[in-house]
Amino acid sequence: MRWRRQALYGAAVIIFLSPIAAPQLLAFPYSAKLGQHRIYSETPISPRLSAIIGDADSRAATSPIGLPDARQPIFLTDGGWRWAWLALTSRSAFAISRPLFETIVVNRSDHSKDAVFRPAAVGGRRTLSGTLAHEMTHGAIRAHFGAMADFRYPAELREGYCDYVAGGGSLSDEEAAQLVKSDPGHPALKYWRGRKRIEAELKRNGGNVDALFASYDA
Repeated sequence: MRWRRQALYGAAVIIFLSPIAAPQLLAFPYSAKLGQHRIYSETPISPRLSAIIGDADSRAATSPIGLPDARQPIFLTDGGWRWAWLALTSRSAFAISRPLFETIVVNRSDHSKDAVFRPAAVGGRRTLSGTLAHEMTHGAIRAHFGAMADFRYPAELREGYCDYVAGGGSLSDEEAAQLVKSDPGHPALKYWRGRKRIEAELKRNGGNVDALFASYDA
């Protein structure tokens, strides 16, 4: 009987984890090939989405370590059960991408407005194009610096660089300045401060991304 329970437990774990490796197993109702990416969506695919994907690819390509032939599948959720299943402990994020699988999964989004949302009163919205460029850059970091880059380098560096390439985050400079005065410990400021530090360092070192990351190895 014990081996049967263990087998059932193992099968349950495999069933639960399989969509994390292959999110398409959750039967997204809409799909299309846009540019070099296969898109899966919970809502009808807006005609504007093609331009959004193209914008994200263009932003990601500005990075010296960008992947011109990256073909990450992109999964657009409505922030419901599919997002909860795939995001696991990262449900408060705008989007996620993981080492090895290199798929991009996005929280609740509105293709027609180029927007993605997360449950937060402040810093709860950013552009979908910027979010995708951010996640594409996470993939480029792993491809360039190794699959363990997520553990090797601090979040300030990784997230700050990804937002730098994406052209911004969930806070404008004006919003960040107000938040610094009203709530200096707000989590959204961590990403804004990280982007500002990375921007300053790249300006100082002539845009050398390898030197930037090497400075965190020292």
